[in-house]
Amino acid sequence: MSHKERWQDRKDRLARERMERKQGRAKMTVAVAVAAIVLVVGVAAYFIATHNGGEASGYVPASSTNSNTGSSVVTVPLSEIGTDAKFYTYDSGGTTVRFFAVRGSDGNVHAATDACDVCYQSHKGYHQSGTQMQCNNCGKVFGIGNIGTKNTAGGCWPSYLPMSNDGSNVQIAKSALDGKAYMFK
Repeated sequence: MSHKERWQDRKDRLARERMERKQGRAKMTVAVAVAAIVLVVGVAAYFIATHNGGEASGYVPASSTNSNTGSSVVTVPLSEIGTDAKFYTYDSGGTTVRFFAVRGSDGNVHAATDACDVCYQSHKGYHQSGTQMQCNNCGKVFGIGNIGTKNTAGGCWPSYLPMSNDGSNVQIAKSALDGKAYMFK
């Protein structure tokens, strides 16, 4: 084999190796892009499934009959409140205040804002997990039966919301809801 033929063979081999490396990099780029897309879609699906950030479905606006302008309270019929947390909204001067009511295993109704005194700025709220409410931001869990009893002083809890029960309705003072509006701005 002549020097010229060996040189041509070497050039051809090097060209094939460069082409194979390019193809390998292209395959790696596609694999990384697909993995990134799967990750983004997964994170988005998780966020949508576990975070009720705002006017998501599941929130029931306090109706005009529940929070009419002539009354100083918002009322929620006891018949609406079961062992599954029900989420409500209240318009406090243009700010949507979110709160929930749920009947604990003790049979009593418990209500709180859908925000924590500590991590309210995340605007992520809570979701129910069995007999507990779980923070969508930090993951801490709180027994439903303790809401309205142990969380009255604030701290890392669903924010305390004083209420009364007249036997037919739960009544929450509008002033109490207005006082929590800062948590939802």
